[in-house]
Amino acid sequence: MKKESSDSLDCDAALGWIARLRSDAASDEDRQAFALWLAEDPGHRQAMDQMLDLWDDLGVVRHIPDLNPAAQDVTAAANSPRYWSWAAALVATLVLGLLLWPAQQGGREGELFETALGEQRSVELSDRSRVMLNTATRLRVSLNDDQRVVTLLRGEAFFQVQPDPQRPFHVDTGSTRITVLGTAFNVYRERDATDITVTEGVVRVTELGDTGGRAPATEILHINQQLHADRRGLHAVATADVGGQMAWQRGELVAEEMPLPELVRQLQRYHPTRILIVDPDVAALTVSGVFRLDNLEAILQALEVSLDLEAARLDDTSVQLLKAGG
Repeated sequence: MKKESSDSLDCDAALGWIARLRSDAASDEDRQAFALWLAEDPGHRQAMDQMLDLWDDLGVVRHIPDLNPAAQDVTAAANSPRYWSWAAALVATLVLGLLLWPAQQGGREGELFETALGEQRSVELSDRSRVMLNTATRLRVSLNDDQRVVTLLRGEAFFQVQPDPQRPFHVDTGSTRITVLGTAFNVYRERDATDITVTEGVVRVTELGDTGGRAPATEILHINQQLHADRRGLHAVATADVGGQMAWQRGELVAEEMPLPELVRQLQRYHPTRILIVDPDVAALTVSGVFRLDNLEAILQALEVSLDLEAARLDDTSVQLLKAGG
């Protein structure tokens, strides 16, 4: 009985979403709220999935009075409350699918931009917003009358967004959505983790997708603030070293007491040469300085001098960092 009651409530909620999204006043925020409702409880999605199983049963549609008032042959099954809940949810699925389809299609069919390893590229979008792509970055842009959506598939990009209150600007990175009206911010996506740094204005960061049954978290970031997001959620907002974070736009890498393995990991984003560290004592070293990203040999020479290391060439594509004289 409790299960059926819960199913019925889910159907009632779905009907409420229909009423809201079918109205002329439906906004992008309404659609976002619907997406969050769908994700907040597995039962919501399961109810919709069950209705999709009836997709091929055209008789369901014929027995809904709003769709066919002249229909007279109503079966006993169609008179049951549970059947009507299923039918109503199917209508909800059809209507919401039509309402959300243009935005979803735009995200899939938008213009694609990408950079190769070590390449950087600046792009001006049709709304006069600008995007600077860092090394090995891939993103898709879809601009329409209601919203502007960028999907960062991999890598790092800096956004300078042209204000447009009628068309919010979103950046999606898998499990995270960044929403702004007009501002500047940096987004770095590495696998399932995202770092967001705001250099101007304010952005809203919201979790997307499955959150394990808890309510999706939302954070507001102001100028010079940074947030880390991953599958575990949104982590504490912190004051950011914006100069260091944005140094890649000047072709530089800024390190301040950075563990040597982390420095190597960052360098690998820009260069195909593999840099190996095997000795635990070498791995425990830290480094500070400003390095030109376009000159790996100069960086290796600087590490040799400052940390008393040797960059031993293993082959044309690999270097190992060793203690000098070791």
